[in-house]
Amino acid sequence: MMQAILQQVGAGENLSMEQVTEVFDVIMRGEAERDQIAQLLMALRAKGETVDEVAGAALALRRHMATIRTTRENLIDTCGTGGGGGGTFNISTAAALVAAGAGAAVAKHGNRRMTSKSGSADALSALGVNIEAPLETVERCLDEVGLCFCFAPLHHQSMRHVAEVRRELGVPTIFNLLGPLCNPARAPFQLLGVGRPETRQLLAAALAKLGTRRSAVVCGADGLGEVTLAGETHVTQVTDEGLQELVWTPRDFALESSSRDALLAEDPQASAAIIRGVLAGEKGPPRDIVIANSAAALWIAGHGESLAACARQSAESIDSGAAAEVLRRLAEVSHA
Repeated sequence: MMQAILQQVGAGENLSMEQVTEVFDVIMRGEAERDQIAQLLMALRAKGETVDEVAGAALALRRHMATIRTTRENLIDTCGTGGGGGGTFNISTAAALVAAGAGAAVAKHGNRRMTSKSGSADALSALGVNIEAPLETVERCLDEVGLCFCFAPLHHQSMRHVAEVRRELGVPTIFNLLGPLCNPARAPFQLLGVGRPETRQLLAAALAKLGTRRSAVVCGADGLGEVTLAGETHVTQVTDEGLQELVWTPRDFALESSSRDALLAEDPQASAAIIRGVLAGEKGPPRDIVIANSAAALWIAGHGESLAACARQSAESIDSGAAAEVLRRLAEVSHA
């Protein structure tokens, strides 16, 4: 089966969702040879991955992940693909804290830095969170705090079968697209930021195939893989009714435009310091962009009628100290 698949992709032909699910299931079980995996990944990259191929690979990865059980409902994830940030602090991580402080239940999926200076795992670790907590503790964090961190290597241990191949290849492959599509808590609401504009509709269509209650795949016109305040944010909204193209501006959030110069962080410690400042109530562009991204997540999950209304909830989450308390409790419970 693997050889036939390699011949088909090598000839530039697309695979069906079922074919990809089957072949990636073999890979995730550790039953494929390393040179076969490398050949498949590079052939897919060369011809360009399709919606069916991305969705099929994500479905296989979902089948092998360690899932989170929780009493919470209407979970939100703010995991993105990474890249395109130009060295910004961990905006989606801060937005997850603020959204949880506003009363949402958030299962934040993420990893250590791959293409950025600070991954969500790096920033949370610098903030005192135990990112390698066992599954039972992660579930307790979600139940008791309303926020958990799903550290990708612990929930997707089948990825160990491709880790060395990916390192040797040294280029982005289809696996770089799969993380946001494989939330271990199966969050039905997602704010998914992409750093490359061409992947926005690809991932949105893949989400539609995999099933989501409501999600938004966003990319700033400035290349930021988040909701941006430096111009327009291009959005593909995904519901069971299909895909809808939207454009958001800072005005939609009742916020002022700002550049991202003040958003830069050289390392996880600098990112953590900015996040602590935001949670402490410091005014400025970092606070505003966290409010915008938290508001987008809240709006997706139905916590407000408008982005501006959700932005007010996000500001209150910060100013009341609720978001800071979420971080304090997350650090405490994750080490218990």
